[in-house]
Amino acid sequence: MSRGSPGARTPDPSRVRARARGRAGARRKWARCAMCACCTKRQSEAEAEEGFFTTLFGSPQTNGAACGAGGTPGSGPSGPATGSRGRFAGATPSGILRHDEEVSATTVRRHTLDVSGERSLLLYSVSDLLAKSRVPVVGRGVSADRCVQQALHVPPNTTEAVPIETECFVGKSMVIYRTPPGSARASQYGPYFGRRKRNWEVRVQGRFKRIPKGDMFIGIILRDFNYDQSVATHSKIVKNAGMALVKSYDLYFSWGDRCGDALKKDAELSHLVTGMSGWDQVICTPSGSTPPDLGCDLGEIGDSHGLNYERAKMGLKNYSEAADETFRNISLEDTYTLCFWGVSQVIDLLGWQFKIGTHISMARFFEESPLHVAMYEIERPANGKKHDRHLESMKHYYLDFMFWSNAVSTPSLPSRYIFADAPPGIAQSSGAFPARELQRDHSDGHRSDGSQRRGTSPTSSTGSSTSGGQGSAQSILAAWGQRLRWIPQRACSNGARRA
Repeated sequence: MSRGSPGARTPDPSRVRARARGRAGARRKWARCAMCACCTKRQSEAEAEEGFFTTLFGSPQTNGAACGAGGTPGSGPSGPATGSRGRFAGATPSGILRHDEEVSATTVRRHTLDVSGERSLLLYSVSDLLAKSRVPVVGRGVSADRCVQQALHVPPNTTEAVPIETECFVGKSMVIYRTPPGSARASQYGPYFGRRKRNWEVRVQGRFKRIPKGDMFIGIILRDFNYDQSVATHSKIVKNAGMALVKSYDLYFSWGDRCGDALKKDAELSHLVTGMSGWDQVICTPSGSTPPDLGCDLGEIGDSHGLNYERAKMGLKNYSEAADETFRNISLEDTYTLCFWGVSQVIDLLGWQFKIGTHISMARFFEESPLHVAMYEIERPANGKKHDRHLESMKHYYLDFMFWSNAVSTPSLPSRYIFADAPPGIAQSSGAFPARELQRDHSDGHRSDGSQRRGTSPTSSTGSSTSGGQGSAQSILAAWGQRLRWIPQRACSNGARRA
């Protein structure tokens, strides 16, 4: 019967409203169920991401009420996390890090004060593993897509290595250095450095979480530099002169995008990197075997813990071939020990200066920015050709160590990183190497009495190279001191106007 025709039944308004309320209630119930399922899935994913760090640091601190409990995440009456030792400052109940610039600044200040009165090195392992909030970094000369990362403190000269984990690598790390003359802080590594020319050394040991599919690189990247300035002409001249010294190495060098280009998304950073021969020593321990102790003299253990390659003993050519072969056949079950010290004779990290004939302050080159030594992968395009630029969007970072001296101030870093303490119990060390280690020959090719060691097979992983030119070739990254730019007095014109 048509509406409005004689005899049509008029609907009861109360029933219409009741049916509408019922439908609305059903929709709300369905939405609540969907939200609960979504939240449950997100929570399980977050807990899975915690993994290593939850086990390492214990349950993160809770900041305020959780969603659905009368509050918003991180907004409780207790305020932000205070950054207790052994836990990440600003951790949410799910373990994902929340950035608090004030807490990060306090954490770095404490690390600096721990070595107050003496020159010391501040080193951090940088990762995106728990910093999933994608908080953008705002600053002068910073790319538009730069986001906050976490930085785990690696104290120097410790008896135990610091556990580290990135998205592509899990293991532990240690940094040791020669203590300055007259230092009140005794170190067990004093005798080790007393018989060597190197001044500091970074050691890493662990397993790969990803099998590399592209080209691997290791070297120095200026990730926190102010790129809102042009490259000085005389810096280019110094760079060309430095390149002439390292013709035998396969280098990738870039000044990075500058001025307006540096502010765009995916801007290229300044690079001085090479292949895996940039590591000074590589030890590959097969699954089921015991890897070496990071605190021992790794130069004299031979192949007792797996294949042991060292550039100073094998020569550049043989070492490069062995290193490239090792990293082309990465196993997720094997343990890799990687050591880096090649530039330590020309870069005084504690004094933050270059030693190139004379002492030059590194602050003249980098202002208030630290250095990053990173290992990363870039997958090759479908045509198989090499990339002519190393953009951040192309990279998979396996390791990223950020470091600077307590002799300089880095006030912008707390706005870019979530700083965290090393696990409890990893204290500054003192004492000496076991006598059996100190009585051995040393990895720089000299005995304790200063005499030269007798070489063995040129292809042996523990013997000296018979090719003196290659064996004495300077470290791939030692050329950095010859090619660094000096910051010009005038920045870019657009930057000068903003200033």
